[in-house]
Amino acid sequence: MKSRYFLLWVGFLLLCTECLAQGVYCPQNARFISVGMTQEQVIAACGQPLSKIESNMPATQKIPVQELIYTALNTGSVYPGLNAAYYTQWSLPSGSSGINLKIDIINDKVTGVTINGTSTNSMSMCGGSGIQSGDSVTKVYNACGTPTIINQSYINQVIPSKGKPVLWVYQLNQYQSPISLTFIDGKLQSIN
Repeated sequence: MKSRYFLLWVGFLLLCTECLAQGVYCPQNARFISVGMTQEQVIAACGQPLSKIESNMPATQKIPVQELIYTALNTGSVYPGLNAAYYTQWSLPSGSSGINLKIDIINDKVTGVTINGTSTNSMSMCGGSGIQSGDSVTKVYNACGTPTIINQSYINQVIPSKGKPVLWVYQLNQYQSPISLTFIDGKLQSIN
């Protein structure tokens, strides 16, 4: 008998985990809320919040960034005598310290270029092909080849808005920490 209840409890937890990935459950009216809902929809689902605060700080969202990092430590050809007409390679005279090239990619477009930690508008180090902001990631791979390291990161980007962000705080039940909802121009932007 206990094992049946245990299995039901485990099933419920798995279902709740799936639900949390899509939104937050409001037990007051037995409804879910999710990003993109209006203030009226959230009130219909969860009732009135404990507090509403207008923020003076702009709201931000996390934007995924792919960092392509190229490192060249050799001073010449990797394979002496290699015919460059048939094979292209990325190689810079770099001395003993090396040269690092980092290209930031957002939505398959170049958004930033950094050489040895210093930002630049463009560069032509990869086989003479110029790479600049706005170029496609395909152009980078065609010019520079496969990066030494690919780092997955993010940046905090300000959400464009006509008004100030409004934070609503809810206490869904006594066993859970309060949650904060951020609205911008009447739409739910984040659930924290």
